[in-house]
Amino acid sequence: MGNMELGKVPRVAGIIDCAVAAARLNAFIDSGVDIFEARVDLFNKPVGKVIDYVKKIRKSVSAPFIGTIRENDFNRGERVGGYVELAKHVDCVDIELGMPEWREVVDSISGAALIMVSEHDFNSTPDTGGLADIVRRAVEQGAEIVKIAVKAQCAGDVTRLLRFTEDCDTPLVSIAMGKTGQISRIAAPLFGSLFSYGYLRKPVVRGQLSAVKVAKALNAYFPSRG
Repeated sequence: MGNMELGKVPRVAGIIDCAVAAARLNAFIDSGVDIFEARVDLFNKPVGKVIDYVKKIRKSVSAPFIGTIRENDFNRGERVGGYVELAKHVDCVDIELGMPEWREVVDSISGAALIMVSEHDFNSTPDTGGLADIVRRAVEQGAEIVKIAVKAQCAGDVTRLLRFTEDCDTPLVSIAMGKTGQISRIAAPLFGSLFSYGYLRKPVVRGQLSAVKVAKALNAYFPSRG
């Protein structure tokens, strides 16, 4: 992703949900954050204004960027054009599995940025066959990286997701959401998940840890990050 090799050591992605100064982002890098995800939809501003911020901030921040635009009242009807423009200023775009306009987005980006296709299940964790089906459909949708985030109701959900991650041949980011799944944010890289997410300002979903806390834990348990 950008100039960063994925899969060699666990990486940490910090979520940007509002305008953060370059100096502050560089301080996060110094604290172990490797990647930033610009959640354009969480800014609650027109897409174009957020992309202008991303374009400006990238001049002073060297870490790779992921760009994500989940649908909301500010971007409804603008996401295709938003993704096409955003792809010029980030290293990877995250589009959700089943996005109606996915083909138009993927075809329009045409190599400008990596394609990550993500699926979120906020209620449960699919069985192994269901997880495999998510990966299959994501690859058919153009995914070069697949992200699976599921709600863990019990420890068995977490271990099933981690075993699936270990056996998956497709580049994968896996997350078990919720309090029960919190351990996955540290443990999943041991099973092959490319990176873990953390918040910079406040949790985006229940069970999410701060990016700095995740980085410190990974530094302690994965000497290869040193």
